[in-house]
Amino acid sequence: MAKVDVAVIGAGAAGLTAAALLAKEGRKVSVIEASRWLGGRGMAVPDEGFKLSLGGHLLEDSGSGITKVFDYVGKKLEHGNVSSDMPVWDDERQRWGSIRDRYSGDKSELKKVIRALAETPYEELDLWDDRPLREWMRQHTSDQGVIDLWEFLSVLECMTDDWYDHSASDNLYVRKMHYAEARMAGYSFWPKQGWDGLFQDLHDAVVEHGGEVLLGTPAETVIIEDGVVKGVMLGRDKVLPNEFLEGEVLEADCVISTLPVWSVLRVVPESALPDWYAGQIRFLAQDHLRISWIGLYLATREEVHALDPREISTWLHAPSSRLSGFCFNQSAMDPSTAPEGVNLMVAGGIIPGARARDLPYLQRMFERFEDDLKTMYPGLRQSYWRRRHLVHDPSFGVIQKPALVGKFRPHWRAPNVEGLYFASETFRSRGIGVDRAARAGLTVVEDYLGRRLDGGFGWRY
Repeated sequence: MAKVDVAVIGAGAAGLTAAALLAKEGRKVSVIEASRWLGGRGMAVPDEGFKLSLGGHLLEDSGSGITKVFDYVGKKLEHGNVSSDMPVWDDERQRWGSIRDRYSGDKSELKKVIRALAETPYEELDLWDDRPLREWMRQHTSDQGVIDLWEFLSVLECMTDDWYDHSASDNLYVRKMHYAEARMAGYSFWPKQGWDGLFQDLHDAVVEHGGEVLLGTPAETVIIEDGVVKGVMLGRDKVLPNEFLEGEVLEADCVISTLPVWSVLRVVPESALPDWYAGQIRFLAQDHLRISWIGLYLATREEVHALDPREISTWLHAPSSRLSGFCFNQSAMDPSTAPEGVNLMVAGGIIPGARARDLPYLQRMFERFEDDLKTMYPGLRQSYWRRRHLVHDPSFGVIQKPALVGKFRPHWRAPNVEGLYFASETFRSRGIGVDRAARAGLTVVEDYLGRRLDGGFGWRY
């Protein structure tokens, strides 16, 4: 194979972002992806007339992240339907209400907290990597309604086993960006071209600038000699299940891996990394630190929603399963994700990652959770189609608890290895979901190039 400047492992948001930016900057780039689908953990796949997302649901870029990446590489990311309110399930009254109702009185306390955050530099928020969100908030307000507002948002954005146990820094970075750029606490939208269209556009940007994207091409191992990256050995189908592969080598001076912490050491030789750095990766890769949920897609002939069809709703305790979670009407956001005239709901109930391989537990919780959804959304009792899914392997990400974010995560530049980078939101990064992954890709590209890109990008490391 011809030698390239940079080999990118993974065609998700981080990999395609990094590749598109590098190709735009004149670097020769190859993206290698084991799946035949684009999108990684955010991919959208067809299923019996529906279009289901593996991981990504709504995009939470208020304008300065992946939206600017698209602009920079000559594409357009259009913001489709926006979720701007938040229906919240009242467990005591067994009914829906708006999060706005919880601070419907004097708005001065909310304004005070917003002002305090606006005046706090991003760099100062790094000091809050190891402390919970409510500790920061209680410096500025004692109003429980304001605290509820931001903690309910954290349930939607940065899910953890315990709804209240969220890192202050990760949440405050996002809140600061959203207020500054979208003038609201939380900003979520459906990409107008759909998830498959979003990733296809990034793919096209790579190719149009001279790069290539190789689907169905797994990376067997990153080749490192004397602390220097030499390329990637590509996988192929094994004749024997225990065959030792001697595959084709894609030579490259730089490798950007976008694999999450729970997969990266299958491809990157641990022996090439310092013990302490590999230890950081292994620590974060533990099952109990993965954001995991049981998910349901349910289809009905009639429209179903909480207060408004285009809002994402949340709760701290579902009636029977007691799981915290989220739900929204996907077909109201994008009618093309379901057959004409069909209503498609997607929901998730957060479970402990340590229980995600416990089959009897999962079966029991799926049954309870589906009953919960039909209690909270009576229209779902008429559902005629269902698809269950488990978000664990792949997971949504690493739990964003205090001391598991920011400086407590492995750095994106591999120590002691020249030319090896990790562009993954499970490594050091900020943001939410697909946008977080794209910002991680941007950060790595700028580190590799040794300069900031002038694209009007917002905050990144």
